[in-house]
Amino acid sequence: MGKDFDFEEISFYCRSPIFMCPDCSHAPRCRDLLNLLRIFKLEEKPPEPDYRKLFPWTRPRPEGEVDPNNKLNELGSGEWLKFTRTVLTETFPKTLGHELRRKHPEYKSPFLLGQLLAFFTKERDMVLDPFAGTGSALLAAALMNREAVGFELFKKWIDIYYEICKSHEIPRRKLVQGDCVHLSRYLPAESVDFILMDPPGILKPMEWLGKDVKGEQAFDLFFSMLEELFVNCRKVLRNKKYLAVFTRNLYQEGSYVYITPHFAAAGQQAGFVLKGEKIWENTAEKLRPYGYPHTYVPNVVHYNILIFQKNA
Repeated sequence: MGKDFDFEEISFYCRSPIFMCPDCSHAPRCRDLLNLLRIFKLEEKPPEPDYRKLFPWTRPRPEGEVDPNNKLNELGSGEWLKFTRTVLTETFPKTLGHELRRKHPEYKSPFLLGQLLAFFTKERDMVLDPFAGTGSALLAAALMNREAVGFELFKKWIDIYYEICKSHEIPRRKLVQGDCVHLSRYLPAESVDFILMDPPGILKPMEWLGKDVKGEQAFDLFFSMLEELFVNCRKVLRNKKYLAVFTRNLYQEGSYVYITPHFAAAGQQAGFVLKGEKIWENTAEKLRPYGYPHTYVPNVVHYNILIFQKNA
């Protein structure tokens, strides 16, 4: 049968003693029930992994690993070089309130956002997330000892963020319920070290406008909002610092809509310099048989992450 159980450590409380055993008063030490445990190998759910140890960017670095001339971050040369790859295909652990965070239509892993924070910030730097959602960027910032402030329109997502912080004992960062377009009212000029922006979907105007509009009107209103936001972001960002924005192309009404250049143009019009892009493949995205078996329709499973810099 395998290794014997220690009766001093293992007990079983039967909820149906009449059915299982006539001596219900002895159920906590019932040998028959313990044998059932052996046969079916019933085990407790394993504990959640230590997510702090899984965060690779929080490890202490030996003296001399970080170049003394590195004023941007706290990475060694190998970590720096790895980040400059233009494609991200990693699979991230489903922890830190994953089941709660996935309720948001555009949720991202704190481990993904942590890579951006690790490269573009140092400890105690200030991070801004204008579209905070369930607070993945704020979670990453707290774990990496960064300050952070986020903006979110809907209280239900803010409540999830607070719940995750409480259940995992992660220090809260400031999350403002309000429109991010007005963020310059809350933040002093040149007070932010890095901006991480993951805008809602253009075709979901209820998430960024609070009302339903369609077609070209939605497109025009979205980029009008985005251009104003870029201007205000530039005001609060320190000189020479960076802004990263997630973009995702669309497939609508039989054609591919390449919207990434519109984001690039909006940032450049606000005075930012476009420095490059990273492509993140969302390996968790489910593939759907669009067009099968008649025509080609892509499954859009990647995001373009545009990197801008403020140069005065």
